Amino acid sequence: MSKLLIVEESTILCGIFKRLLDQDAGFNYDIVQSYKEAQEYLAKYRYEFSVVSRTLPDANHGEIIALLNKHNVAPIVYTNSIDEDFMESFESANIVEYILRHRYDNVKYVISRLNKLKQNKQKTIIVVHKSEIYRRYIKQNLSLHNFKVILVDSAYEALQKLEVHKDIALMIVNGELSQVNGLENVDGLELVRRVRKMNLDRLKIIALASESNSYATSFFLNEGADDYLINQYSRDEFYIRIYQNLK
Repeated sequence: MSKLLIVEESTILCGIFKRLLDQDAGFNYDIVQSYKEAQEYLAKYRYEFSVVSRTLPDANHGEIIALLNKHNVAPIVYTNSIDEDFMESFESANIVEYILRHRYDNVKYVISRLNKLKQNKQKTIIVVHKSEIYRRYIKQNLSLHNFKVILVDSAYEALQKLEVHKDIALMIVNGELSQVNGLENVDGLELVRRVRKMNLDRLKIIALASESNSYATSFFLNEGADDYLINQYSRDEFYIRIYQNLK
């Protein structure tokens, strides 16, 4: 059973989490109400998931996020407000998601999101991109949400992986790909065209575009891509597109 740590100063919210988690029965959980208690539990136990309040009585500047990252845990963060400082920390820290804490329904959403993170372990995404740095950046973001990730830099390797791993649910592909010596040059657009001839009906495809060029994106969509992302997208947009295409 998955191990979950909740760090929340509100006794009322702690009670709501406990009741909903007991009904769900899918997690082995601990609930603490301070940074100090979280330190003690993290020293004793290993957690796979966490839900934390951004501000705590003994750590009111988001220090709990850094503590969890130190223990290789990426939390869902409960916050009273979304401001510029928080958005900067969201982009740079290992955070699964941020959620406003004002409503009871938001607690139920957190539980549903935790269950989704567990389900993501069964989903494989292939990333096809020429840049190793970019491939690893995308993998880091996908791994925060527990997806299995395959990284390749050429169309030929992508086609081989798709032949072997029939369970791949999503392909993220860039237009410019590495070329294989002695073989025909195949870019991202041609890869999408060939993949759509493989009768992988359940496979979704998101194309990456370097700029908002209607011709480039329309070409991808016409060849069978389901969606596209323009470079410089936010992590928010990235995750929204991923989940929309995996519904």
